Amino acid sequence: MVGAGYKIAILGAGNVASHLLRAFSKVGCSVAVWNRSDGALVALRDEPGVLCTTCMDELPADAQVYLISVKDDAVESVAQRLQQAKGSELGSGCIVAHTAGSLPVSLLEKYFPNCGVLYPMQTFSKDKELDYSKIHFFVEEKSDMLHRLAGCVSEHVHDLTSEQRKVLHLASVFACNFANHCYVMAEDVLRGIGVPFAALLPLISETTDKVSALPPLKAQTGPAVREDRSVMDAHRQLLGDRADLREIYERMSESIIKYKHDNDRLRPEKD
Repeated sequence: MVGAGYKIAILGAGNVASHLLRAFSKVGCSVAVWNRSDGALVALRDEPGVLCTTCMDELPADAQVYLISVKDDAVESVAQRLQQAKGSELGSGCIVAHTAGSLPVSLLEKYFPNCGVLYPMQTFSKDKELDYSKIHFFVEEKSDMLHRLAGCVSEHVHDLTSEQRKVLHLASVFACNFANHCYVMAEDVLRGIGVPFAALLPLISETTDKVSALPPLKAQTGPAVREDRSVMDAHRQLLGDRADLREIYERMSESIIKYKHDNDRLRPEKD
């Protein structure tokens, strides 16, 4: 198998860690996983050939890659524990990396001479299967170990600095987290008339399909981009005393209009 021979130790057992564990295990990597508590490891103990432990000392000393995949505010403390537990055992050929989109590689440099970042840009839920070949991985390293490892599961591996990755992470919050919150608000609005959220799924699917073929700015539709003020006023009236939703509706609509006008100003004049 393409990943056979790589030995990986994953520190953490959350959504990202669980997915990476399964992805690398499926392509033939030897995987061990550590977590502070045993509860999160229960679901992973059934994974064939995967070592699960709550004792960091039990992680293999000959692992080529140690991936710290925990909450952002816990990355440094886990790095400290790893350095204390395995520092003298780590070989010169291994690399310690974290998987966070918004944290710099310098967070690890104070603990390990060879370190990096392996950031899979995707939204992860433990029970949702993913096609890893389509996920874009962004790596930062001095060697090419992480690049080769990510290449075992994905066709899209890119080099990106810590500063660039912060911008990428910000963009992903707009594209994913904020978009999903819009779904939450849409479901809230529909609840009042007894229509299930599933009624919107074909619309959402067509929207995502469209931005695969068109730039998002050109794919924009709706009353705001048409500047149909009468429809927008009617929508505001429907929101009644929901000041929170009304404010978001107004700010989003005005932002759509502004982007449209800015794009029109930048468009070259026709002869």
